Amino acid sequence: MLMKKSLVFLWIGTMAGCTFFGIFILNALAKEPPRPKIVSYYTCIQIQPGDTLWSIAEAYTEGTDITVEDYVKQLKQMNQIGEDTIHVGNYLTVMYQRPEKQADAGED
Repeated sequence: MLMKKSLVFLWIGTMAGCTFFGIFILNALAKEPPRPKIVSYYTCIQIQPGDTLWSIAEAYTEGTDITVEDYVKQLKQMNQIGEDTIHVGNYLTVMYQRPEKQADAGED
């Protein structure tokens, strides 16, 4: 009877250990890799026919976490614009974002 109880406890302990270890492994494998650091860059563009602050904002926020509305506010602030009106031929400072490039190990 004592041997039977020992086998039951051993079996339960083994199952609990395997469950714990399995959960630990699955959690470790399920973690997402870290996202690359995003860097902001600035450049000037010449306003083309048909451009609006909103269309420019849509183009430069694609693939980012910035909303078009927030980007329009940033454009106005960066370029000291009070209204939504922009004029063909004028220049506009815009900000765009890209993942930070990792330096190769062999480069100096």
